[in-house]
Amino acid sequence: MLSLFRNHKSKAKEGFFQKNGATILEQLIHDFNGNCNPIQLYSAEELKKATNDYHSDDGMRYDGWNFGVYKGVHGGREILVKIFGERSNYRSSEFLIATELAVSSNMSNHKNVLKLLGCCLETELATLVFEFPAKGNLPRHIYGDNAQSLPWKTKLKIAIEVADAVSYLHHGSSKVFIHRNIRTENIFLDQDCVAKLSDFQVSLPIPLDQDHVLSECLSFLGHLSPEVLMYNRYTEKSDVFNLGMIICEILTGKKSYELLRLRSSGDSKELENIMEGNLLHESNMRQVTECSKLAVRCLDSDPNARPTAQEVSQTLRSIKRFQL
Repeated sequence: MLSLFRNHKSKAKEGFFQKNGATILEQLIHDFNGNCNPIQLYSAEELKKATNDYHSDDGMRYDGWNFGVYKGVHGGREILVKIFGERSNYRSSEFLIATELAVSSNMSNHKNVLKLLGCCLETELATLVFEFPAKGNLPRHIYGDNAQSLPWKTKLKIAIEVADAVSYLHHGSSKVFIHRNIRTENIFLDQDCVAKLSDFQVSLPIPLDQDHVLSECLSFLGHLSPEVLMYNRYTEKSDVFNLGMIICEILTGKKSYELLRLRSSGDSKELENIMEGNLLHESNMRQVTECSKLAVRCLDSDPNARPTAQEVSQTLRSIKRFQL
């Protein structure tokens, strides 16, 4: 991977490569048995020009907990440019960027993952370049006045696609990786409303002889499963908890903090009723009802009672086949 960078940008200073994660990236690639999809190296000047000096006239910009994304045009192609802050309150920027590069690169062949096109490591602020998702991120289409902007058929399709991406992250390589930050803000839609999972910078591999990994509770990332909050214990099922929350948000048009308050009351039936009540006008209420039940299963306090991401995907596909 590093040889690829150097071949294309021999003048880049070695210090910048190290600071922005190249050295750590080379080590992390070993987690994928040395496999890495090829990516392009961009210069800082190219990206500055592509983004009009990082101004977004059409409003296509989103700020995350330690990054911002901007629309750009390079070589006649629209791109999404992701710039990281110099410091995070979790781990070094170098580690986070290396993780995002390694995981995104190896996930890029999946149609429901935001495709990594390349990166720029020659400046102090590391930059990643992705395919441009024409319809922005999911919150633009499911909250508030936009809650009814997507038809039920599209909402169900998006839920299936996100489950597919999470399942691939868990079992698409030799190691199980946990995303840890699955939320609506990190799901983008392309022109055809195809869902694209993104933001793998806090992803972690589970050791081969284990079924979990212990790590800091990242409370700043949003909704967390009970076992993470209590024991800092991350498993496949902690991602499934987040997946269940995504399904709830799609069904209700409510944000996660509203749903978590309801879930904490312990009345799962009330949660189901709210999800179904929000879609009473839909013609196929059997699909809505079964999706509501599945979401509640994903949010079970006992991780062993939750389905796997693959089971979520399979169940949603079965639900999709239900007819009136």
